[in-house]
Amino acid sequence: MSSPVDAAGLDAPLTAFADALFEARISGRPVALPDGFAQRCSEAQGRAIGARNVARLAERLGGGIVGAKLAATNPAALQKLGLAKPISAPLLGARVFASPRVLPRADFIVCVVEAELGVRFGADLRTDGARPARDAVAAAVDQVFPVIELADTRIADWQSAPAAAIHADMGYFGALVTGAPCAGWRTLDLAAASVRLLVNDADVRQGSGASVMGHPFEALAGFVAERGAAGQGVAAGEIVSTGTWTVPYLAQPGDRLVADFGPLGRVSVDLT
Repeated sequence: MSSPVDAAGLDAPLTAFADALFEARISGRPVALPDGFAQRCSEAQGRAIGARNVARLAERLGGGIVGAKLAATNPAALQKLGLAKPISAPLLGARVFASPRVLPRADFIVCVVEAELGVRFGADLRTDGARPARDAVAAAVDQVFPVIELADTRIADWQSAPAAAIHADMGYFGALVTGAPCAGWRTLDLAAASVRLLVNDADVRQGSGASVMGHPFEALAGFVAERGAAGQGVAAGEIVSTGTWTVPYLAQPGDRLVADFGPLGRVSVDLT
């Protein structure tokens, strides 16, 4: 006999896994996926687990939800996960910091560093689920700024986890460090723009805006459409980290991380 499910469609084993993920976030000890997770947990159920734990963490940490992060925003990542579109997950305000920032490496289990472009919406933007034109997205954005995402996961075997597990683990969100807004971003070609990720002054990664669905605002347009299909819009004041420009780097204690986006600015974080 199958287990009864709650209002979010979670049976007892998936509810127990949700609780274990939440406790792992607090304790810093990773958990294994339950047996048969890939077969028993849909992406919708994974999102339900993630939403449940985001709400619990927002209440525990304070700061609310200030926007979203995008992940799997390049063809290789989509193919690996068997996805048709990128993943989005909420940003907890308590884990968004201004650059320069010092953070304990011990706050993270894995600590995957990615250089990204962040935006802030200056106006509400909503569709009926149709994908907005890139120009319409740009018109609604009032700030563009460099970002270092410190992605993290509470899942022990995270490198082979299915997409439902990434949704359940809040899109692997750990922390976001944001640089100063770029005043002249509208005059720049964001697809052609480049970034260098430096670790302890050594150049370890390079990338460009074209890595993100061809243009960071293409990924952003897809996010707006996803919100619209769910009957929601993007509100003025929300920030979105639009996806990595660089191959991930696994950070270590003592690393000084700098993402240099040239005319778009710099962002830095020191891990103690």
